Amino acid sequence: MFKKFAAYLLLVASAMSFTQTAQAEDSLYKRLGGTYNIALTVDYLVDMIYINNGLNANPTLKAVHDNAASKAGFKVMLTNWVVQETGGPKIYQPDSFGRGKSMKDSHPHLNISNREFDIIKTLCLATFYHFNVGNREIDELMDDLESYRKVIVTRKNDEEFTSRLKKDGVEYRTK
Repeated sequence: MFKKFAAYLLLVASAMSFTQTAQAEDSLYKRLGGTYNIALTVDYLVDMIYINNGLNANPTLKAVHDNAASKAGFKVMLTNWVVQETGGPKIYQPDSFGRGKSMKDSHPHLNISNREFDIIKTLCLATFYHFNVGNREIDELMDDLESYRKVIVTRKNDEEFTSRLKKDGVEYRTK
């Protein structure tokens, strides 16, 4: 009887381990809930970015944000990029209007500073908290975002800058 019970426990433990392993292997895209959840989050985030006074102090960013006709398209492109970046379908593609470029090729003209990059990261974090994104997913998203700092931040002769997040002990790994 004890052997049967022990075998049953071993079988249950193996099944639980397999289930946990299968869940752990889900892509970030799936763990975020797929395209619709990502689109909802991007919609909220972009609205926050467009009205942020710290970002709009950069005249180039303000010009982009003041162009209401481009906002919906930006939301689509950013959603496509996040979907692809998190392991979803490969839908972030260049188009005939010059959109869909790499992060390195799509940001130099915006003259983004380290401070502005941190503002965007902070808005992302606030958005993830607003939508109750899990801690593991937040860490992965923020790590991925931080890995783009060197190609997105293009402002030359920027003042010496140490991220407020870093001062507070929040450091995200880079890939």
